[in-house]
Amino acid sequence: MTRKNFLNRTRLYVLISSNIATKSVTETVRLVIDGGADAIQLREKTISDNEFTSLASEVRNITTKSGALLIINDRVHVAREINADGVHLGQHDMSALEARNIIGNEKIIGISTHSIIQARQAQKDGADYIAIGPIYPTRTKDYEPSIGIEVLQKISEAIDIPFIAIGAITLENLDEVLNAGASRVAVCSAIIGSKDIYSSTKRYKEKLNGT
Repeated sequence: MTRKNFLNRTRLYVLISSNIATKSVTETVRLVIDGGADAIQLREKTISDNEFTSLASEVRNITTKSGALLIINDRVHVAREINADGVHLGQHDMSALEARNIIGNEKIIGISTHSIIQARQAQKDGADYIAIGPIYPTRTKDYEPSIGIEVLQKISEAIDIPFIAIGAITLENLDEVLNAGASRVAVCSAIIGSKDIYSSTKRYKEKLNGT
């Protein structure tokens, strides 16, 4: 199975950032994978490329052994250097076409989108998946207004590529998100900022699997 095919089976996508995680990045990665995370996005905005490359290499070793996807946030050259499964780009990062020229056709490219126009454009530009959000108001991305459930539903009907709902998705509102057409969710603080990262991950995965 190719990594892009594995993306289709992904249900739980966890964003990992050291300034939010209650454990070290590598321990957090191990705990969320053990708890059922299908994909990891490594998101470190403030450390140097050298530091990030070193950290990403450690995380890559863990995800390679487990089979989980590793997506690198923003730093396309680092994604290529450590042979990550893909890269995730924001609206103000390099274009999907530029990223594709760097990491090649076999790697996954994801794009953050906040509207139907952006979602359609990301699909047109060759994204393998998009993140849609923030669905609910979130401190992690307080500079982006929440888009709400109705916009999520409209975007889900407007595109053909996989999409991941993101933005303050909790165990309490997860059903609402799934009922709006999402089958994949991205979670950050509610999992990696919890006291029991493994159990928090497991609860999300069980609910996503309907158990």
